[in-house]
Amino acid sequence: MDDATPSLPRVHDSARTMRTAVFRVTFVLALAVGGCADDSERPPALDDDGLTGTEGADEAGETEASSTTDTSPDPRPDLGASDDSAASESEDESSDTGGEPPPPLSPPLYPGGRVHSPITAATLEALAAIRSAAPAAPEDLFIKVGASSTVNTKTLYCFATEPVDLGDYEAQLGPSLDFFLLGDAGETTPFDRDTLAAEVGKTAGWAIDGDPSPVEAEIAAVHPEGSSLALVHYGANDMQQGLTYASALPGYHANMSDLLDGLIDAGVVPVVFGISRRLDQAPADLWVQSYNAVARGLAQARQVPFVDLREALEPLGGYGLSNDGLHLEGFPGGACLLTPEALEHGYNVRNLLGLEVLARLERALVDEAPSDPDDASVLVGDGSFEDAFAIDALPFADTRDSNDGPGVFLDVYTGCGSSADESGPEHLYRLELDTPTKLRALVLDHSGVDVDVHLLDASASEAGCILRDDRLIETALEPGTYYFSLDTYVNGEGVEQGGEYTFAVLACEANDPDCT
Repeated sequence: MDDATPSLPRVHDSARTMRTAVFRVTFVLALAVGGCADDSERPPALDDDGLTGTEGADEAGETEASSTTDTSPDPRPDLGASDDSAASESEDESSDTGGEPPPPLSPPLYPGGRVHSPITAATLEALAAIRSAAPAAPEDLFIKVGASSTVNTKTLYCFATEPVDLGDYEAQLGPSLDFFLLGDAGETTPFDRDTLAAEVGKTAGWAIDGDPSPVEAEIAAVHPEGSSLALVHYGANDMQQGLTYASALPGYHANMSDLLDGLIDAGVVPVVFGISRRLDQAPADLWVQSYNAVARGLAQARQVPFVDLREALEPLGGYGLSNDGLHLEGFPGGACLLTPEALEHGYNVRNLLGLEVLARLERALVDEAPSDPDDASVLVGDGSFEDAFAIDALPFADTRDSNDGPGVFLDVYTGCGSSADESGPEHLYRLELDTPTKLRALVLDHSGVDVDVHLLDASASEAGCILRDDRLIETALEPGTYYFSLDTYVNGEGVEQGGEYTFAVLACEANDPDCT
């Protein structure tokens, strides 16, 4: 396939006109036709050298991916249908409470098994609060932040530079595509702008390094008032930054936390994309879901969108990957074709997801309407011994401040043979298992904070400690009731090392040798 970009106008008005014209011609033709009848050594560095533009990640255009299923990936149930009454459900509730304000809305959990995280009324409040920091930023502008797959011209560029066929998604996504094609990103559309905040082989740490950082430079360059949204995709290169994939995870957590918080402080709503499978390195693939669990947890804590790319690609032959096992591959006819045949390819699915999340955010921020019902799962409990937080499903994530822990009952976990002073505040989480489960539990914190994770039996006691660690527990558990205690360490000077932590629990991959 010739990857050269057609000589099409790059001005947004022309791009929108071209897209609409292409669709209308296709539609008329269709009517006419229808009228007829884990490593011990440092993980090797990714071979990203020279993977710019359409190179490297476009290898899939040379190989055809055969689907293992007849069903194209269909994240449409996550998109949500319009419901004008939904946005007003929480309005004027004070009339039923004698003038008292309604209770605060509970933020939804971000469950596994779905492509798009929920956007409920509580999420709307969080998104609106972020945007209030830069209200003049154009609503139709987004920036792109990432590495090789972000700079590849098969990611989003083609919505502005090549013929587009949204197929069955035209009515659902066409208006949003037209809306964002009108975004003026420095004489281009946001789709085909060459972002300053993405480079081949880079990590989340690179994106926030320097003065200005690449992200700060891109926000300033894209428009005098900045951008309202940012599509963020890191993880694969970050996995390579430690002696093991486990040891690289704290750096990823810290850098992603700072990246997301920096965007939020600038009034930019970040969208966090999870990473796809790593068939280039079998040990790395066993850790993909752990990195995704952390990314999901960081997004959930801030109530910003999370897009599970791996979940969407699972039904595809070869998981939508090119023959390097790392980068995506695209439909030879074009990566912005969203027909059933085209959606058997990785870049096409990614572009569908990108357009879907933009549509969901347009609805949330412009129409001020949620995309999901307010009966989405929320965290139950208060973290105390009497009412531990309920881990209702795996994967699970929670971010909070250990200083707010309601209990100080667990001090020295004798059952684990530990003499460490954990007399600071703790939060308890309850896990009920119906079947044997291999799992990985992680706690990640920041500099100056030391929160440890302890796996307890049904007694939730110090003597009932099964395993403990500063950061990571990997084990296989039989059916039963278990507790996790996230407890604050007290140093030799008697100072509690409390602060914010992110706790994640997930089922290990079936063939993971570390979870035994």
